[in-house]
Amino acid sequence: MSKRPSLIAGLINPQPEPAPEAPSVARVEPALAEKPTAQKLNPDVIRTSIYLPRPVYRRLKEIALTTDQKVHDLFMEGIDAALRKYGHPGISELRGGK
Repeated sequence: MSKRPSLIAGLINPQPEPAPEAPSVARVEPALAEKPTAQKLNPDVIRTSIYLPRPVYRRLKEIALTTDQKVHDLFMEGIDAALRKYGHPGISELRGGK
């Protein structure tokens, strides 16, 4: 049975590390290469961010919970109301009746 190499000996007399292999195009993992992004899944949908004061978001979460909805549903409801207020068709009409 051989002794395990000492950590201190490795620090004092470090062994040269082998040169790394050149990356090969064929070694790309298929899961990473084929993973679709959200934009590719539905090109008709634009993703955006909204910045809300914390108390406003908490109140929206409360409303969503009590009405068995998601906060996103409340956002869409508000956007629909704003579109109609300014004389534009609502979300369902703009989507084509979906």
